[in-house]
Formats: sequence, C-alpha cells, structure tokens
Amino acid sequence: MDFDFNDDQDLLRATTRAYLEKRSSIASRRPLLESPEVFDRRVWEEGAELGWTALLVATEYEGGSVSDQPLVDLVVLAEEFGRTLQPGPLIPTNVVADAIARFGSVEQRRAHLPGIVAGKTVAAWCMTADGSPDLGGISLRATTGPDGGFTLTGTAGYVHGATVADLFLVTAASEAGPAQFLVPATSAGVSVRRLVTLDLTRRFGEVHFDAVAVPAANELATGDSAVDVHNRALAVATVLQGAEAVGAAEHLFAVTLQYSKDRIQFGRPIGSFQAIKHRMADLAISVEAMRAATHYAALALADGLDDADEAIATAGSYVTEAHAFLCGECLQLTGGIGFTWEHDVHLFLRRARTDEVLYGDPPWHREELCRLITSTRTKEQP
Repeated sequence: MDFDFNDDQDLLRATTRAYLEKRSSIASRRPLLESPEVFDRRVWEEGAELGWTALLVATEYEGGSVSDQPLVDLVVLAEEFGRTLQPGPLIPTNVVADAIARFGSVEQRRAHLPGIVAGKTVAAWCMTADGSPDLGGISLRATTGPDGGFTLTGTAGYVHGATVADLFLVTAASEAGPAQFLVPATSAGVSVRRLVTLDLTRRFGEVHFDAVAVPAANELATGDSAVDVHNRALAVATVLQGAEAVGAAEHLFAVTLQYSKDRIQFGRPIGSFQAIKHRMADLAISVEAMRAATHYAALALADGLDDADEAIATAGSYVTEAHAFLCGECLQLTGGIGFTWEHDVHLFLRRARTDEVLYGDPPWHREELCRLITSTRTKEQP
C-alpha cells in the first residue's frame, strides 16, 4: 500500500491551495464570521471547475478523478479545506454525490449528479434529530401514500450546509425499516432554521419536514440497502473530516512552531526552553499519527480492504480528539496573543471542538471499533 501522493494529486493540492489563498483565505472571510452566512456560492462554483464535486462521480455524469482512487484524491482537497477552515460543504456534498452515484437509479443519477458536479446543486445530509450517526436517533417518519409516494414528517438536527443546500439526502424511518430519500430544498413543507454554534467558520441548520410529499422516484433505498447507504456515507464523511483535521492541524502546528521561534522571553526564543520543546515534539507526533490514521482509512476504504471498517473506526476514535487537543495546546503555547479575537487559533479550536461531535464523537467510534474487534475474534474462534 502506497501512502505517497502521486504527481497528479500533488498538482491538485498545489492548484487548490493557490486558489483558496487567493479567493477564500481566512483573512478575507473574517468580516463574515458573525454574519448569517459565510458560504460564497461563486467560490463554490469556481471550485467545482477544479474538481471539488466531481471526484466520486463517473465520467458519464460529468464527473472524473485524477487517479484510480478518487476518495484519496478527495482527501487531498479536504486537507486543503482544513488548512483555511473553508465554509463550503465539501463533506456533505460529496457524501450525497457518492450515495447517488453508488446507490441511485440511472434516472436519479441523471437528474442530480451533473448539477452537483457543476457546483449548481449544493447537497446536505440529514441524519438524525441530534446529529449523531446512530440510526436509533432518527426522528423523521416516512409514511406511504396510496399513490406509492411518501410523506416525510419530523426534524433533522445539526445539518452542515443546510442553510445553502439545494438537495437533501434524508434518512427516515418507514414501515419497511430505515429509508433514504432525495428531497429538493424547495419542496413544500421543508424549512430550515439556522443554528448558532461554536464554529464561526461554517453554518449548520435544523431542517424541518412538515408533511413533505416525496414521489416514489425519489426513494434512494430502503431496509438493509438504506443501512448500507448510511454506513457508506458515514465512512466517507469520517475519512473526509479526518483529512480536514489533518490539514488544519498541520497548518496550526506550523504557525505555533514559528511563533515559538520568534517570541523572545528572558532574552531567548521560547522554543529554546525544554518545556516548550517537549510539548512541540508531542504535538508533532500527534500530527503524524492523525495523518497515518486518516490516510490508511482512506486507502482501506478506497481499495475495499477487509479491515476498512476497523480503519475508519480507528480514525473516527482518534483524529478529531487529537485535533481538538492540539488546538488547545497551540492556544496555550501562543500565550496572550492566542487568546485574542485577532489571532486565528480560536477559529481552529472552535472548528475542532465542533468536529468532535460531528459524524460521531470519539467514544461512539471507539465503541464501534470494540464491536468490530469483538465480532472478528468471535468469528475466528473454532
């Protein structure tokens, strides 16, 4: 298994980094941090031309990747998104695109994928009422009508990108078990309430479905197939979230390291003090461990390895927790300036703390990892 990125992926990284620094840097978005919306649709559509929304979609639906491992290509993009705390819904839009591409009918693919790839359709994933990945937390109910269609009633909470979404992938409970539906945001009965959250760099919403009529053609999956859609979507989201965390951690660590070299105390750079050296060394190890866990999870999922589920659970149980700890340490290491509004470290810390409870918190993933290990050992016993 090759952990190195190839030349095409390096070019994708360089192109994306240059574009984001020019069109969507943290400094350029600071005036919008306390505004109702920080998402710039023009930037999103321009980014779509760079492949942000196309990598998990087949060429026949206007998609395409730069290698034979499109998920790994997307990890490159996600790391660059993390470096500059991008507000764009890269994760949910690609999760929905992947779900449609893998599980949707030909008609559903034709109807939705070209718009997503072009950046014209922003997609979001409505999971559960509390935003957790546990299917037991579904509050949405789907009832079957006499015409074969469905009526959705209930609420999905903490939906990333809900305030700007054009299309929702909705998880609901039906008579046949869990079900997945594709619901346009303009459907009668759909409303979104913007939530005020700790993270100032992104927006989340609570999506209400008040007797929303959904045609039978918009049902993506039901029963065991719907569980498969959910599990795949969660796996992709966990990998991409980990990649964003790696990019953010690398950047913040580099900023803090430079500060430790520039800040003079008692006539010496504070980075020369042994206590600071030890803490910086520990953080450097954390960054490498985050990268290893995320990259292996991406490669395992992309290649369909036998231990892909364990790799994803490992990344989910470690990466966001390590990222939040790193951001807290960097806040301490930058001293007084780090506690000011003007310094960016608090924005990274806000993002990291939010990620800890998004797409499953570390304890949830650890429990899943324990379940997988126990199940494997039980099967191996004679």
